[in-house]
Amino acid sequence: MSKWSIETLSTACAALILIMLGWLAGVAWQELDFWEHIWLSLLLAAVAGTAMWLLRTLRAHLASTRKLLDASTMRYRELSEAAQDGMWQTDAHGRILHVNQRLCDMLGLPAELLLNHSMAEFHDEATLLRLCPLRQTATDSSMGELHYQHSDGSERWAMISGRRLYDQQGMLTGALVLASDITEHKRAEHALSVAHAELESRVALRTAQLLDVNLQLSAEIAMRAQTEAALARSEERLQDIISMMPLSLFLKDADSRIVLMNQACEQQWGVRHQDIAEGRDLQHFPSDQNVGFHAADREAFASRKVVIREELVWNAQLQENRLVQTHKKPVFDAQGRPQMIIAMAVDITDSKRNEENLEHTLAQLRELSDHQQTIKEEERRRIALDIHDDLGQNLMVLRIDVSLLHARTAASHPRLHRHAQRVLDTIDATIRSVRTIINDLHPSTLELGLGPAAEWLIRQMESRGTIRYRLTLDSEAADLGLDQRQTSAIFRVLQESLSNIVRHAQASEVEVALEQDADSIVLRISDNGIGMQPGDDGKRAAFGLKSIRERVHALGGELRIDSQAGRGTALLIYLPHAGRHAMPAMPKHKNYQKQ
Repeated sequence: MSKWSIETLSTACAALILIMLGWLAGVAWQELDFWEHIWLSLLLAAVAGTAMWLLRTLRAHLASTRKLLDASTMRYRELSEAAQDGMWQTDAHGRILHVNQRLCDMLGLPAELLLNHSMAEFHDEATLLRLCPLRQTATDSSMGELHYQHSDGSERWAMISGRRLYDQQGMLTGALVLASDITEHKRAEHALSVAHAELESRVALRTAQLLDVNLQLSAEIAMRAQTEAALARSEERLQDIISMMPLSLFLKDADSRIVLMNQACEQQWGVRHQDIAEGRDLQHFPSDQNVGFHAADREAFASRKVVIREELVWNAQLQENRLVQTHKKPVFDAQGRPQMIIAMAVDITDSKRNEENLEHTLAQLRELSDHQQTIKEEERRRIALDIHDDLGQNLMVLRIDVSLLHARTAASHPRLHRHAQRVLDTIDATIRSVRTIINDLHPSTLELGLGPAAEWLIRQMESRGTIRYRLTLDSEAADLGLDQRQTSAIFRVLQESLSNIVRHAQASEVEVALEQDADSIVLRISDNGIGMQPGDDGKRAAFGLKSIRERVHALGGELRIDSQAGRGTALLIYLPHAGRHAMPAMPKHKNYQKQ
């Protein structure tokens, strides 16, 4: 019943009541007196007023009820549009009365194509019997999955739940159905089922692989047991080997505590392992030695390399410090943290002492050799002076006498004259030989200084062969500030070097340079010969180079050799001035070798 039929009925009822009251009043009007007429008129007026008031009140109530109904309808529509599920309402015959926007989106159809259409137009009979509440006979509600096709052709799924609607008298008025989109859920279920099937196949494959691995593992376990037994035997042998090692071996943990020592180490330190284990080594060694040991351990861990040091180690049995050379190798765990130090120590006390004694003996031998060279040079100088003074003067006197005889016999005794000429020639040859012997023993030019002596030696060498010589002097003083001993020694070094070049170098050019600075004399002798061959320095016959080296060392100097096969040889000699004890550092050269 519509709102207009209710108002019409109310008005008709009020009019009917007024007509009946008017007819009764008209029938009884003739029989009433005046006052009764008044009372009847008042009663009719009251009834008419009451009827009008009731009619107005009913209309106001209907208007307010209509507003509430419109507001409720609006809220219902807002709720249905805001719902996340699709919603539609049908009448008792299954014709669609209302759908929300969510349902239109799920179906891909506008609301105009759905309203006032029957559900049978969209679903078959079996689907309606299963999901439509109007087709249910046992219950007033229904629920189930709906597989449908979207307007774009894709397959979709929805969970349908619906119930019947009744009015206040219990009459069936329609049905309300909700649809939840479960497409993604169904797709996920399908993907999950596919993944489950794939997982089952993988599990089966993995199970077969695990069975194979299990068999291999069993074989490896058996092999590992054998390996562990072999390792145990190997460790026993290793312990025996370590205990029998002649070298001192010990292990330290990350905190520099002794964890293992062999017998050689115990003998080297003069203490047993059990006496210094668990950190008691700090009490055995002096504090300064402990500080040095720990510093070497930290250096090994920091550098991650083998650290080699010479350290003093206290020997409790001998009651003395022994000099040992330690080799410490750091070991780290899988995470790179310090784990232990493996150390070996070699007692070099006796070898150091022997080395010091050998160096002392070598120094004495060099002093003796230098002393012998000095004595030999002085003896040569003395012999040269004696020959010059005695034999030379006698030869000069003899030549003068023979010359007088030769002059007086030129006209009177021709035969004696010729014989005197032969004697003069013999005396001149003897004088030249004596001069050569004197120069070989001690050149007279040495008295003038090293520079003139070197120039004289170069001229002598040029006159004896085809080698070209060039001398460079970088000093204004002829003696270069050297004493007699140094002058003679350097001259002999130069003489021996040039003789070696003539005998062995096969050179065509030789360059000699003498330089002087504030601290030293530098002698450089270079040639363009064949150079030194590998092993020439170690040959027994190579005494010339050994003599040069010993002379240079005896003077406190330094010798370096630069030689390459086919590119000649260069000797670089640094000698200090007389009275100086320290040598300046020689300039670095990639090809010079210190001798």
